[in-house]
Amino acid sequence: MGLFEQLFDHGQEKDGSELLSAIERAVSKVEPLLKHIGGYPGRYRKPVATALEYSRSLVASVPSPVVINRESYARDAFVHALFPSVDYITDALSTSRALQDYYREFPESDELYALMGMRRFEKTMLGMELSGEMVQRDVVQKVVYFTSHTIENPAPTEKQARDQATLSFFDSLVNKVKKRVEARKQNKYLQLQEKDSLMARLRVADAQARPALEQELSEMIARIQSTTSSLELRNYAEDFEAVMLNPEKHLRLVQIPMVLDNMGIRREIGDSNSGEAVVFNELIDFDRRNWTVTMVYCNNMQSESFATRLENAYRQLAL
Repeated sequence: MGLFEQLFDHGQEKDGSELLSAIERAVSKVEPLLKHIGGYPGRYRKPVATALEYSRSLVASVPSPVVINRESYARDAFVHALFPSVDYITDALSTSRALQDYYREFPESDELYALMGMRRFEKTMLGMELSGEMVQRDVVQKVVYFTSHTIENPAPTEKQARDQATLSFFDSLVNKVKKRVEARKQNKYLQLQEKDSLMARLRVADAQARPALEQELSEMIARIQSTTSSLELRNYAEDFEAVMLNPEKHLRLVQIPMVLDNMGIRREIGDSNSGEAVVFNELIDFDRRNWTVTMVYCNNMQSESFATRLENAYRQLAL
């Protein structure tokens, strides 16, 4: 049984191979040597189990997949809001590296489920609006639009796509653990540089300046010792606990309801020009940027036009 199957075979015992595989995955990404010191894997069970279950609950809270194709663009206000034009749907999908990899693995597939992420922007501009029978010009409007459409975790079934998305969210939390350690390593490097600078200044200091520099150097050495101690492998478990026992502080999903008309202009509820109410799911702190995410279902994607665009996009990426 592979790692993916082990992590998401929900029929296994909670403390069985599913959890042990997740612990090994997390520890290997942060520091593989942790597997050879005392406390492994026991000390990592609770934080990893908490993070894995939290990641699974986040993915489960993403609504059912929306159909992405030309027909849904015309009739579904939510899909219409996501893309600037109907042709952009094919363009966005054909440039997806994950989708290209998927079709190389499943060349006969004509449908897939995936998690789609986008960057949401709002800009204020002047436009025209109809008020009764009068056209008003230079009306301040707020336009909502999306860029950087990204397909992640494509799979033949919705369950597989959600399981893969769960793993991506879990890995995001693991990466935040790793960044805590890397930040201390970087801090130690800067401290050592500062210590060398202080020692150089001390060598040429006169009697008047020497006492203050010696005190500063002593304090710096104490900080270096503290940082060095924190980088001992036995202390890494505290980084796992800090992030994974409080995953909601590091990764969360926020629902943002709004009303958009068919031009992507944001309206207030009750506005005479009101459009349709939609709810966007914002994934906060997945990486350095926030993403609007939705589960999608795509079919009839293997047309000649799409296949050609997919092949051209792959060639460009391969250059």
